[in-house]
Amino acid sequence: MTTQAPPSFAWKPFFQTLPRGMRGGFVLFIMWCGLPLTCGLILLANINSVHHWLGGEDFKAAAIFAASYAALTGLGILPTYAATIVGGWIFGVELGFAACAAGYLGGSALGFGISKLVCADHFATWIDSRNRWSIIRKTLLEENAWKTTGIIALIRLSPSGPFAVTNLVLAACGAGWRGFLIGSSVGIAPRTLFACFMAATAAKTGATDIQSLAQSQGYLAVIVGIVIFMGTLAVIGWVARAALDRTLRDETTAIG
Repeated sequence: MTTQAPPSFAWKPFFQTLPRGMRGGFVLFIMWCGLPLTCGLILLANINSVHHWLGGEDFKAAAIFAASYAALTGLGILPTYAATIVGGWIFGVELGFAACAAGYLGGSALGFGISKLVCADHFATWIDSRNRWSIIRKTLLEENAWKTTGIIALIRLSPSGPFAVTNLVLAACGAGWRGFLIGSSVGIAPRTLFACFMAATAAKTGATDIQSLAQSQGYLAVIVGIVIFMGTLAVIGWVARAALDRTLRDETTAIG
């Protein structure tokens, strides 16, 4: 008796059933969920190569890094966490934070602009079918500019998802340019500063990359450092998410 394999998922018919206004957003969503993770790991394994490519640690190199950060994160190729670690490792806390902040702002603008082009009313309808994001969308459309900016800042600080995907969803929610850029910059600042500090601290050991750091300091020390890094970011995210949840509960009550 032979067992018949279950039929594979038919992507083409599924894609064709999507409204035309959702197809571009769907493709970006799938790509931006998987690609940054792979590219981020590759980047973190090649910090020393990036350092050599930049040609130094001066302002010119930092400007090149910031432009690359903006392009690669805005296009959804790299995650911000990996690029920020590299920036802090190479340039230290002060210049690294400045370069990463500039790159993040540029990447946010690029990703948001692309998302605005591909998002249509059908994508907004899909957002409205998700309770949490539906409340966020109504708030972004109906509240004053300062409250909108604050909610975007909390979403960025949480974080609620990959950088590029969050750009896409916020664009579909109808966020305005000013609130988006200010909220994104404010929301990401604490995590960016902390990541730069941790990376710069690791670089001060004389290690040129994560591999040499593990060899000189021991794998256990690196693992402990990663746990501290992830734990601190988790605490920051938990506090921000709790604040966001309180805000959304208030909005739900007001809407109701």
